[in-house]
Amino acid sequence: MDEHLGQRAPDAPAVELIVVRADNPGPMTLTGTNSHVLRDEDQVWVVDPGPKDPEHLAELLLTCGDDARPEGVLVTHRHADHAAGAATLARQLTARSGREVPLWAADQSAVPGSRPLPATLIGDNGTVGHVIHLPGHTSDSVGVLVEGGRMLTGDTLLGGSSTVIVPEHGGSLTEYLQSLAILHALAEDGRISAFFPGHGPSVDSPLEVLAVLEETIAHREERIDQVRRARTAGVLTLDRLLRVVYGPDLPEQLQDAARWNLRATLDHLAQER
Repeated sequence: MDEHLGQRAPDAPAVELIVVRADNPGPMTLTGTNSHVLRDEDQVWVVDPGPKDPEHLAELLLTCGDDARPEGVLVTHRHADHAAGAATLARQLTARSGREVPLWAADQSAVPGSRPLPATLIGDNGTVGHVIHLPGHTSDSVGVLVEGGRMLTGDTLLGGSSTVIVPEHGGSLTEYLQSLAILHALAEDGRISAFFPGHGPSVDSPLEVLAVLEETIAHREERIDQVRRARTAGVLTLDRLLRVVYGPDLPEQLQDAARWNLRATLDHLAQER
């Protein structure tokens, strides 16, 4: 990634990044799924088309523009709130433009009709963005580092909330901590100046990006310590751990996510032995 980072035509305009939020708010999706349209003059790419909602897909088509040259549709991971509308949007863009628009995903078995991800998004003006594998939330989670230091994080980082680790979809707390370390190193090196999450508001200050990453890492380490102490004290069942770690008043709609995080933490602790 490093040797190609930022290679664009010297007089090329900045890549435009447009956020289009789906109307699917909820405990797991926060204010809704953030779809992202990348525009480089007349070329466009769509990252995370979101749910299979006709109104949202129509808004994405409108945002892309009638005369655009669509280059690809990319999903950051398999979950339906990011990927369910992807195949439909790729077909719609293909039909409208008369050129085949590929659908890209890290795990083709989880996203029907998709192809392997490119390492780099390249347009006529050069590099538009780099795809970075960030497993943890799921095994197939990726981010896109867009020209100008703007990081599309999918569900690896959320705006104003913490993500869930989903073991049944290959999620791993161990890998998640490694992915956070990668993002932190890129931010410390000045490669990331803003992040645009799959849910919640963006963070557009380099110092705030570092602060959010450090807070997220500290929060995960604190949870690991809580679970470790509880296990040492004889708290062995998942339901008892849920009450001890998250308290007795955790809303019911968040309990499944908390259990997934606890399972991932137990798996992480087992690897420490």
